[in-house]
Amino acid sequence: MTDAAGKLTYAFEGCGPVADGNQSLISYIEGKRCWVNKVVFGDKTATAMDRRRDPRQVFAAGDSDTDIEFLRDSVYKLAINRNKKELMCFAYRNEGKSWLINPMFIEPKAKQATFYPCSTTACKASDGSAGPCRDESGAVIPDQADKVF
Repeated sequence: MTDAAGKLTYAFEGCGPVADGNQSLISYIEGKRCWVNKVVFGDKTATAMDRRRDPRQVFAAGDSDTDIEFLRDSVYKLAINRNKKELMCFAYRNEGKSWLINPMFIEPKAKQATFYPCSTTACKASDGSAGPCRDESGAVIPDQADKVF
């Protein structure tokens, strides 16, 4: 946040249902979605944290498991393959035929030797425990082979 003189402060600017000064919201996972909805699309309400079902966000790119929610909101998605298992489960599942995968540009990672464990432990549940990845309909994503590296 900034103070009345426009200088940066140590306080966090809130987004969606999270009030200004509350440090519980960080700018990844749902926080990234909230900031895109707030800054790009002007949603300054409590619903800024919610997934949008309209095609406003046309393109998104990510390279980390914490980018999943942000990527799933967009029409077209680019996953940079750093062998992040949750991200690659969704990317290789290619739901809606809207995911593209590219190796890292500098020092690409080697091919994942085993399947990504999408059906068992690749994703995190809301309590932080490991669990299966689920697509938009709630179906478990099958284990995926690494094909783009």
